[in-house]
Amino acid sequence: MASSTGFLDRHGDKILQAWASEASRAASARGLSDVELKNLMPVCLAALTGGADEEVLMRHIESHLSDRIRWGFEVAEVVEEFAILERCIFSCAATAPTDERPSPDELARIFLALQNIMVRTTDSFQVHMQLDEQREKRYLRQLRTLADKALHTPAAPLGGHLKEMLAVIMEAMAAQCAALFLYDPQSELLVTQAAVGLAEDDLQEIMTSLDPATVTGLMATSEEPVAIDDVAATELVVSDGLRRSGIHSLLGVRLPRRDRIRGVMYVGTRVQGPFSTRELRRIEALGEGMTLHLENGQLHAELRLRIVELEAERALRERFTAILAHDLRGPLASAKMSAHTLVRLGDRAARPDIVGRIERNLERVDLMIRDLLDVSRMEAGQRLPLNIDWCDLREVAEDVVQDLEAQHGPRFAIEADGEVRGMWSRDELRRALWNLVVNALKYGRGDTQIAIRLARRGGDARVSVHNFGDPIPAEYREHIFDVFSQRRRAPQAGESWGLGLAFVRACAEAHGGAVEVESDKEMGTTFTITLPFDARPHQK
Repeated sequence: MASSTGFLDRHGDKILQAWASEASRAASARGLSDVELKNLMPVCLAALTGGADEEVLMRHIESHLSDRIRWGFEVAEVVEEFAILERCIFSCAATAPTDERPSPDELARIFLALQNIMVRTTDSFQVHMQLDEQREKRYLRQLRTLADKALHTPAAPLGGHLKEMLAVIMEAMAAQCAALFLYDPQSELLVTQAAVGLAEDDLQEIMTSLDPATVTGLMATSEEPVAIDDVAATELVVSDGLRRSGIHSLLGVRLPRRDRIRGVMYVGTRVQGPFSTRELRRIEALGEGMTLHLENGQLHAELRLRIVELEAERALRERFTAILAHDLRGPLASAKMSAHTLVRLGDRAARPDIVGRIERNLERVDLMIRDLLDVSRMEAGQRLPLNIDWCDLREVAEDVVQDLEAQHGPRFAIEADGEVRGMWSRDELRRALWNLVVNALKYGRGDTQIAIRLARRGGDARVSVHNFGDPIPAEYREHIFDVFSQRRRAPQAGESWGLGLAFVRACAEAHGGAVEVESDKEMGTTFTITLPFDARPHQK
């Protein structure tokens, strides 16, 4: 019987050759080069024969484990390499000549030493894994810290915060570049938001589609991480700058992995080859962290914007209340003074002019209050209540003109294509037309006539108010019928609050119709209400 040391010395090459043949077919060989596969076992075998001390062996095991963990191997796969070595030693001992075989006790000592190496390797692996998990937690904590910093410094450029976060991700992945693309719903493109590392300048201001034929498009359409092993050779569309940068491999993830897409994040390395399972899991975790921070940042920005809008809304309403009180005070004071005059006159109170003044001022107050109530309904999404009956538009127009001529003189003309009658609410149409005519008086030239045109067009009735004056800017026409159309600028006393035109639209829509405006310098400004001849079906 040969000693265990002599047996291993004489048959070491044969054992290693058998080990390499079997290990190359095992899970532990996946993705490894021949050197990476065989780098530890010769040292391990030498340690069993006394040719390598324990300290040298543990240094090799530590290096071996670092590589295996980086490539995403599990502990069972690492231990399997030593188990294969154990089987190869046993097989070689069983087939060796009798005089070269180690004794059972000596073979047991070899296996015991190998078992001790396996135990120490397992313990070391667990330590490595714990350290690796701690590093991952540290990087996620750094991302959270940077995200919190970004939330507390909203004035700083977003790109600067994102570059800091990408730098952390690049370090966590041991990569040489990283890039973030966010999805723009309007253009339906992925747009570069930040890039760091190699090709940083070349990756700026890139816009790509969600087409899977592009690198970013493929990442955006996949719920799993996408690895590009060879950037130079891939048939996918990649920027020329990235191909020239020296980056060989890319690993990217969709943000978020499921649901509505927000963007794509990827890292690149100079190392060419497949990414490990652990690297895939880590990019997923970092991608989820980045998604969470992007969503929190957006929610924070939306909240800040809403707060600003609410503050502006509050200031606007306070201003509105103040001016409304001022506007109401005028007609109420006039009506009060007129009433006091009647009281002083006693039996001589037969003064129709004073009574008429009281009626007009109280009507103005009543109209303001009705406008406020109707605006409240409009903002609540309700339709105006209508009292529908037979109505003649010409009579409505003449009523409005008669009231306004007493103050503004004969500036009005009514043009009608025959009789225009329908089932409408007379009071609401009168208020709507009155608002349009007053609007024309306010903004039209004082030396021009205001025309009220009534017509039948197919199955609809049309009432238009036309005046000459400065045209309404196109950007203002888009929102001219909105409630508080001057919302962005609180008006001074006497200026319009935009309630009148908002009421006109609400009145038209309550009848099942619409209102539009046309305005240019040569033709003037025309507001047109279109109404169906029977508004009753639209009140259901």
